Amino acid sequence: MKNIKWLIVLGLVVVFYWLSNYKARPKLHLSSVELTRQNYSKQVNQICKEMDLPPAYFKALIVLECSGRFPPKSRYERHVYHKLSEVKRGKRKRYGSLTKTHLKKFSDKTLKDLATSWGPLQVMGYQTIAMKIPLHWLKEEFALYYSIKWVKKSYGKYLKKRRFGDAFHIHNTGKPMPSIGTRTYDPNYVKKGLEYIKIFEKDAF
Repeated sequence: MKNIKWLIVLGLVVVFYWLSNYKARPKLHLSSVELTRQNYSKQVNQICKEMDLPPAYFKALIVLECSGRFPPKSRYERHVYHKLSEVKRGKRKRYGSLTKTHLKKFSDKTLKDLATSWGPLQVMGYQTIAMKIPLHWLKEEFALYYSIKWVKKSYGKYLKKRRFGDAFHIHNTGKPMPSIGTRTYDPNYVKKGLEYIKIFEKDAF
């Protein structure tokens, strides 16, 4: 009887260990993969060749951020707008590297555009201030080029080392992968991205 109890306990421990370490493959959207190939593949390949970056990462990122749609939809972030507005009015010292000096010249409408993510990689409008480019470049034909250029400057070193998990996490949260868990809005964001990379790396260029 005593041995049976120990066997049951041991069995439960094994099951718990297996469940805690089991990494379920996230559900992928292959239709978005095909849309990305059709709408962005050629342009991504050209830009990444010029900038010496891995095209499979950016195609995976496009799937995650806009599902391969062209043109991509924009996404207004109300909480970001409030923070930018507080900085402009002097009620908040800074937002990231932005201060009142950066924002005082902008109208309320422009602040909302700065608080909106644009393009196939959904880069926030306020990033154009540090990049020193017109905001409309993220909305039009230059969107993909300057979005990839921003990525290279912001966290390109992780791509060079093929630390794609960290790269996805930075794009979504601004920080590399934590030691435990993830901070992304979608808990499977990084997992999906890594699976999409595997798919795109099989493509011929």
